[in-house]
Amino acid sequence: MATTATLVLMGRVVFGAFFLIAGIRNFLHFGERRELLTNYGWKLPIPLLALGFLVQLLGGLALVLGIWTVPAAIALIVFLASATPLYHNLFLFRGKERDPHLYLTLVNITLAAGLLLIIADAA
Repeated sequence: MATTATLVLMGRVVFGAFFLIAGIRNFLHFGERRELLTNYGWKLPIPLLALGFLVQLLGGLALVLGIWTVPAAIALIVFLASATPLYHNLFLFRGKERDPHLYLTLVNITLAAGLLLIIADAA
């Protein structure tokens, strides 16, 4: 296996593990997660919350295993694009309250960009 292919494989596995671990942790702490309020002051409906965690878990697993990588990456991008404004909408905060939301928004944008690279590699 060429060096580039090995590095891409390692990156995809580590990237997938990030989402897989997040999904597992979210399900393990589901009782706590369902009580969290969005930035708008309401709880996400439980089926929708569970669907988001399932996308993390199955999308991450698919990336780790190298199966359905493009649909998995697309689903994870949709998850990030949906969760970010709900829980990290930096435009709703000012001053020091904005800092963690800005950071997490940038992290999620970076994760989405990495998923785009996974899609590009699979094409």
